Amino acid sequence: MQDEDLRRYYGLKFVTSSLVKKAEAAAMKAKFEEESTSEFIYSATTECIPHKPAHSEQRGLVPPTVAYQIAASAASYMQSRAKDILKISLKPQPVIDKVNSREECSLEDKERWSTSQVSRSGMAAQVAAATMTAVVAAGEEQKQEAARDLQSLNYSPCEWFICDDSNIYTRCFVIQGSESLASWQANLFFEPTNFEGTDVLVHRGIYEAAKGIYEQFMPEIMEHIDRFGSRAKLQFTGHSLGGSLALLVNLMLLSRKVVHRSTLLPVVTFGSPFVFCGGRKMLDELGLNENHVYCVIMHRDIVPKAFSCNYPDRVVQVLRSLNETFRSHPCLNKNKCLYSPMGKIFILQPDAKTSPPHPLLTPGSGLYVLGRRERSTTKKALKTFLNTPHPLETLSDPTAYGSDGTIMRDHDSSNYLKAINDVIRQHTKRVIKKSRKQRHLLWPLLTSQSPHAWGHKHDWDASKFVNHRIATGV
Repeated sequence: MQDEDLRRYYGLKFVTSSLVKKAEAAAMKAKFEEESTSEFIYSATTECIPHKPAHSEQRGLVPPTVAYQIAASAASYMQSRAKDILKISLKPQPVIDKVNSREECSLEDKERWSTSQVSRSGMAAQVAAATMTAVVAAGEEQKQEAARDLQSLNYSPCEWFICDDSNIYTRCFVIQGSESLASWQANLFFEPTNFEGTDVLVHRGIYEAAKGIYEQFMPEIMEHIDRFGSRAKLQFTGHSLGGSLALLVNLMLLSRKVVHRSTLLPVVTFGSPFVFCGGRKMLDELGLNENHVYCVIMHRDIVPKAFSCNYPDRVVQVLRSLNETFRSHPCLNKNKCLYSPMGKIFILQPDAKTSPPHPLLTPGSGLYVLGRRERSTTKKALKTFLNTPHPLETLSDPTAYGSDGTIMRDHDSSNYLKAINDVIRQHTKRVIKKSRKQRHLLWPLLTSQSPHAWGHKHDWDASKFVNHRIATGV
């Protein structure tokens, strides 16, 4: 993210980013090692330079092909099982193959598999099965180690940047989506755990990652509050996993009483999975309502549906057999899902050229709001939407995979931006057209020389006048 671009196109000032922080940390580490080495170098005949253990090396960046392979492998595995799961009448098949350990799969193997077609890769299915089994069924010691990794700066699952809107004293925290191996580890680490010491359950992997992001954000949060005091505002937003992290960090600030709720603007997420079981209760305890969370979902994006759609009985049984926490998980037992929706839901539908219209929506681009009717009706409508089409149906389609597949098409952040801009342009055109029409109606009155024209009583309805405000999250 370039400072000049933010200032020129959006009027925002760049503050810092995760990449800047990593570069600073690497520079400090290199300087420290250089100084330490110089202190330990004596005569070549008497002393030697201490050998640095391999485990102290900074974790290298994972090649994008490997991160994509993990995602594609999981998708491939689901594709290979989806049809069997949908056909309940068939003889049950093992949902997850038994693989001893994901440690058996080397980095070279994963990179080599990335060159083959995912839909034809039986080995990719085994990799996905091994990954999911290892993460979900691992012992607590391994999970704690994974949690520490997710909280570290160098192994953080998502990159982020911070910018300021000085005109309204607002500091914006923007978190990107899943583009690394660590992000997929966070996604697959999906067992429930308690959020901030409450009885509300949250996705453990994303929560552990949020703890690390929280610590990384704190210096910038406190600096902004110290500068502007009660005028300071904080805005959190993100795409995919980044949106879920933004929500958790936002609620953690309130739960830990770091800021007053008037300091926090509504969280805006784009294509993000739901991560709470009992999220409405959490909002109530913090004195918030659904308007504190805005969730924008592309009409056919399966990522927001992944944890909140209805799980087939066989999938439920497998989850319970893998981990005891799922056996008493209320969302799974009552609603056959892992985590329930929360906040105000906006369904974004692009034009037909970008993606086919949703079967429940009117053809054409638009932004639909759920939540203006009775709660029971809204809940039923949202449940229907999350299961139409069911994610397993999408995964069973061979055209869903790859960089040109439907999964990427309906989840990519650039397509979200394009669809939102299209909606704003259409809305702006309607507002301008209506404004011009009203101006033509008022103009004869404004230019009339007759004093009676101004005294004539017209039943002008205030709602007919244009008073629209177009707002975007980022």
